[in-house]
Amino acid sequence: MASLRLRALAVSAALGAAAAQAQELSLEEIVVTARPLERSPLEIAQPASVLVGDELRRSIATSLGETLARQPGVSSSYFGPAASRPVIRGLGGDRVLVLEDGISALDVSSLSQDHAVSLEAIAARQIEVIKGPTALLYGSGAAGGLVNVVSNRIPAQRAAAPISGAIELRGDTAADQRVGALALDGGRGTFAWHMDLFDRESRDVEVPRSAGTDGRIANSWSESGGGAAGAALVGETLSGGLAFSRYKTAYGIPGEEEAFIDLEQDRADLRAEWRLSRPMLDALRLRGSWVDYEHTEFEEPGEPGTVFAQRAHEARLTLDHRLGSAWTGTLGIQYRDLDFRAAGDEAFVPSSATRATSLFLLQERKAGPWTLELGARAEHQSVDADADGLPGYDELAASVSAGLVWRYAEDRAVALNLTRTQRHPQAVELYADGPHLAARRFELGDAGLREETAVTADLALRRSGESIGWNLNFFVSDYDRYIFPAPTGDIEDGLPVFAWTQADARFHGFEAELALPLYEGGRGRLRATLSADWVRGRLRDGGNVPLMPPLRVGAGLHFDRGDWHAGLRAWHHDRQDRVAVDELPSGGYTLVEADFSLRLPVGRGSLFAFLRGTNLLDEEARQATSPLKDVAPLPGRSLHAGLRFEF
Repeated sequence: MASLRLRALAVSAALGAAAAQAQELSLEEIVVTARPLERSPLEIAQPASVLVGDELRRSIATSLGETLARQPGVSSSYFGPAASRPVIRGLGGDRVLVLEDGISALDVSSLSQDHAVSLEAIAARQIEVIKGPTALLYGSGAAGGLVNVVSNRIPAQRAAAPISGAIELRGDTAADQRVGALALDGGRGTFAWHMDLFDRESRDVEVPRSAGTDGRIANSWSESGGGAAGAALVGETLSGGLAFSRYKTAYGIPGEEEAFIDLEQDRADLRAEWRLSRPMLDALRLRGSWVDYEHTEFEEPGEPGTVFAQRAHEARLTLDHRLGSAWTGTLGIQYRDLDFRAAGDEAFVPSSATRATSLFLLQERKAGPWTLELGARAEHQSVDADADGLPGYDELAASVSAGLVWRYAEDRAVALNLTRTQRHPQAVELYADGPHLAARRFELGDAGLREETAVTADLALRRSGESIGWNLNFFVSDYDRYIFPAPTGDIEDGLPVFAWTQADARFHGFEAELALPLYEGGRGRLRATLSADWVRGRLRDGGNVPLMPPLRVGAGLHFDRGDWHAGLRAWHHDRQDRVAVDELPSGGYTLVEADFSLRLPVGRGSLFAFLRGTNLLDEEARQATSPLKDVAPLPGRSLHAGLRFEF
């Protein structure tokens, strides 16, 4: 058995894992919509990747973090399969902003790792990841990057048919998961509408028995459901629409015997656009959302404990404009209002009100193969805690950026992006004071924290197309007053005390993708892909930044023939022993997966079917970025299958 595993590991190292798929290599066909000036990834200074089409359908997992965890430069917090938030270049929490159709999710998932993101990936039509600081466009919460889930719940275009849609069924064996989803679109003339429904149920997740468990992660079950309805009038000059959505989920907290979270969120969205077609003015756009969020943490069934609730709204007004014949740009104002409430014995952070008002400007100039991007943002934020004796926070953060793209060939470009961004401390960092049982620590905030400042340089080399393709990104970020929780060595209520503090830090690393055509002819197309990513986070005093991902390398083979696709990939995650004080190291592991899919015409529509096997070697895999790495290893060997009928 041991020799068989060694041979399998050797094969996986030769065939291994790749983040770049055939669709992702045709960058010209993909548009990043999380930018006011929509562009393909080849044309923008910041590194971006897009998950779309059949590759998105094959990648969808229980949580947004796990859906994206195989993307270059992206890992996840993995607090069990249901609560897993994206981590970009080693940064997570409030430094990675999650958007739905270009506006914040407005949930409390960044408050604690055990809080789920209130978005369902199965409802997405496209998921965009922008790596590196995007605070200029969306606020200080995007200081490390952003994820934009494009659902089109407010139709942006006229309906192609009176009614169209998709029905999807999927499941997997590791969690005995069953998922069903329905999406419908339609309209007539300028009127367009959309609706979707989904339901997901899973049991405790199976893991390798070598992980020191009985073969399952206790209390890792989950169930969720919800849907949305939206409508819009899409005219030549004026467009506008509304959407309403509801999301509900309940899930167990690994490491706690019977504790679980019951979450419910209602959301209303508004979108309006006025295409001006004036000499200097192109379009005026309004985007707004209102969210009523609440989740209850139960110690056991029938015994509700702490309640976290948040009523929030956000609005963005942008003006696309032109200055002369060369400059285009966007001028915008954004307002965010968060009314957060926490009640119960384990409310480790007090209730608070956060208000943020921002003014931002992005300008772009094209001159032959050169594109220059300039941007600036001023953001004023105030935080008032609902507790006696706690001072308020009231500061201004300023961010600037400059990017240069040289497209020296039709399919090749070099990009350099320089940013100076500031991030405001958030309520939990300022005012935490109590036992945070999910994180297994007693947290203390610091009301004297100041905004953290990062200077980042990002260099990218890109080539897209049907032949050889590559994407190489190198980055370095210097932080002044980086905010993080540090152990004090004290014990309170039987828990180690962690205090939010500030220290200078540096992050540097890279992401690399290479696609090599091996065969292309009448029998199909075969490609090999290689990938790697790495980030090092170090405090200036010599310590390590907590929860950093290790070096990850991989390769893959992908075969396509007409509507048939087959792939074999593996990722090797190195051991992570450069850990913070009181943090457990994680061992290395290799994840091997294979997939097969086909798309068949059915009447006027099509049927997409897929099979995917993950962790085929049944490896014990403990993710370095997970605060529960000792309790919740990644799932063991699993078979995923799905059918999607589009009509």
